[in-house]
Amino acid sequence: MVTVDDPNTQDPNTHDPNGHDPNGRGPGRSARRRTGQDRPARSTRNRPTDEQLLDAACEVIAEVGADRATMTAIAERGGTTRVTLYAHFGSRDELVARVINRELDIFTSFMFRVYDESEDMPYGARARHSVQCLFDYARNHPAGLRVLMGHSGGGGSNRRLYAALEPRISARLRKNYAERGADISAGADTLASLLLGMSLDVAHRALIVDGAGIDEACDLAITATMAVLRDVRPEQLQALDASLDQR
Repeated sequence: MVTVDDPNTQDPNTHDPNGHDPNGRGPGRSARRRTGQDRPARSTRNRPTDEQLLDAACEVIAEVGADRATMTAIAERGGTTRVTLYAHFGSRDELVARVINRELDIFTSFMFRVYDESEDMPYGARARHSVQCLFDYARNHPAGLRVLMGHSGGGGSNRRLYAALEPRISARLRKNYAERGADISAGADTLASLLLGMSLDVAHRALIVDGAGIDEACDLAITATMAVLRDVRPEQLQALDASLDQR
């Protein structure tokens, strides 16, 4: 039995002046603990991904508009910090641009597939189908379309929508008129802008301005589209082309 006076007994709370742990854990162990050098790396498993952060930013921009969306609001929505957002995206403007570019790519890719898949439909049915699909997208992805349309109307991202979709619509119009024996040039661009603008304006009012029902808005847009296609005469478009040639 060891007594308190036994010289071979060492107090476990006594430290060797050379830094050796009396319990055999090696020198400097307590010092490393104090400095945190042997702490395990922080887990990133629960950190939101860039796509999740873009989703959060998209929701905020859709609700308040790009001009009023703040990094604080986006960070709160995404369950992260402003520091993380700046580290991942650089600045607020760069983050907003990333969101707009992503949503523009998703929407235009969707519409291009719609145009491709309806290529063999009769002309009127094809136009009706395209408008219907645009409003189906608005129903299923309202935040993304709100971002593209903007809250102030006529924004840069809205014009990019026209720039992306108008050429495809114009080409379809020219082909349709050519099959009827009418050669249309720039007039098809004007008509494409008119048709696309009607659908986007009606969708804008439904999604942002007054919250009208998507089905009712879609029905109105289809009716207006079919009326324009029925009533606009090839001669009107050719006259428009001729006026441009005289400038």
